[in-house]
Amino acid sequence: MNPLREIWILVLRELRRSFRSVKGILLLILTVLGGGLFAHLLAQSDSVRKQQMAEKGLSPEMLLEMKRQLLAVWFTNAKTGEHVANAPLLLTVVFAVSLWFVPAIVLILGFDNIAGDLQHKSIRYWALRTRRWSYVAGKFFGLWATCSIVALAMHALIWIVVVARGEATFGETIGWGFRFWLASVPIIGMWCGVSVFISSLFRWPILALLLTGGMFFTWWIIYISGWGPHLAALQAINAEHAGSDAVALPPPNAAMYIFPNFHDRLVLSPVLSEMLLGLVISFGFSAACVAGGSLVVSRRDI
Repeated sequence: MNPLREIWILVLRELRRSFRSVKGILLLILTVLGGGLFAHLLAQSDSVRKQQMAEKGLSPEMLLEMKRQLLAVWFTNAKTGEHVANAPLLLTVVFAVSLWFVPAIVLILGFDNIAGDLQHKSIRYWALRTRRWSYVAGKFFGLWATCSIVALAMHALIWIVVVARGEATFGETIGWGFRFWLASVPIIGMWCGVSVFISSLFRWPILALLLTGGMFFTWWIIYISGWGPHLAALQAINAEHAGSDAVALPPPNAAMYIFPNFHDRLVLSPVLSEMLLGLVISFGFSAACVAGGSLVVSRRDI
């Protein structure tokens, strides 16, 4: 059988298994409900913020400039911050928050991706019908597709809230909404790649769960610790340019690059070379994880 056909069959099987299982259905419901509740609370707080800004006499131009500066610091990239500042604020915040939920979704859906088949020896069924690297690739793309669909459902709910509240036009909401979701897809792939690789190392899903969760948490700690020196450098640089209206950005701390979500600064960049670099990093990292998992499974006695 053609390896692409093998991968496609496995992807469909993973999608059916995820969305027919109690775990997958509950996760989808909780994600959508949680996203809806968060959107409602954020919209309410945004209304209060706008009222306070109006009372202070801040013009739309001043608000836009504040957004540019804040987003430039958040993305550690002035061009990305300036570009994303044109999007509705609610969509921008939800995009950033949704990326923080991604590791949890991947962890829940993917920890037993391959380890479960190894534990119950159901991998033997696929080993006779597919190439082992096709099996691992199918598992990866199936998990990636499932998590991307869950993320799309959460984003779509936010789009409805934004349009219903009149925060932005339908065209602007859909345009930026799809842009944010598409930007999250390569990053989701990085998390899925790690999950599939670790799952291929163990016959017991609980060990895969613990190691994957531990690695995700370690990455998060390293990323947060990297913000300390970065913010200190940012404060020092802007203290030297106190009379300037522009925000001078120091280069990101090296520790921040280890966190997959950090690369949204590149994927969302309006500069083509930076966007392509972000895609190469994301897809390259995912491909390396899949290759590693394929190597492990190909040498494993099943």
